[in-house]
Amino acid sequence: MRAVGIVLLALAAVWPARVRVARVVLGAVGGAFLVASAWHASFGAGRNRWAVVVAVAMGSVAVTALPALAPVVRWRGVGWLGWRWALLAGAAVAVYGCVPETDQMREVGVVVVAGVAVEWLRRTPLPAPAVVAAWGLVAWSVLYGATGRPSALVGGLFALVAPLAAGLAARRGAAVALVIGGVWSVAAVVVARTGGIEPTLHPAVVAAVSAAVIAGAVSAVVWRRWPSPRCDG
Repeated sequence: MRAVGIVLLALAAVWPARVRVARVVLGAVGGAFLVASAWHASFGAGRNRWAVVVAVAMGSVAVTALPALAPVVRWRGVGWLGWRWALLAGAAVAVYGCVPETDQMREVGVVVVAGVAVEWLRRTPLPAPAVVAAWGLVAWSVLYGATGRPSALVGGLFALVAPLAAGLAARRGAAVALVIGGVWSVAAVVVARTGGIEPTLHPAVVAAVSAAVIAGAVSAVVWRRWPSPRCDG
């Protein structure tokens, strides 16, 4: 089921943008398959049903936001490749920092590092579906690795937000998207290592809400004060 979910997310990423509803539905179905693949680990016996809704919704957002990320960030005349994969790496680090089960993170690490290496060595960006599929793998690592602990689910799902925030900011420019994605990546690591490792849900929710407010405020300042999108590609 994990493979089906990842394939559906990748397929949604190349679905014609004019059929937005179909893309969103495919993303949601892909997210649902990821949840199903980790059901016994985190959702059996009626546990954590709130996280099911969040994961499915994030699948829909991912297939809309991530394809909008420009593969190259131009800064002071230099084009930087691999930044999309760096955001995924940041998310994976935050996930690793809060989930009890971490054996699956070796596989995630190989995929993310390979994405960066391919773009740097070949000087050619990988297509958007590859990035979306890799995000799906990181998302699965949250659902499986949390092993049902609510605080780990909060920390892990929060970690997935950074690439999505960057994608939503992409219309302002690639450099702005990179900065905003970096802000949310730092917030994700903080949440993972504070509320995300607590034994109960409440501290994790408090940490996530607090980090979201601060990261959102910083992102708003960056969005408004960034000089111009025309120079960053």
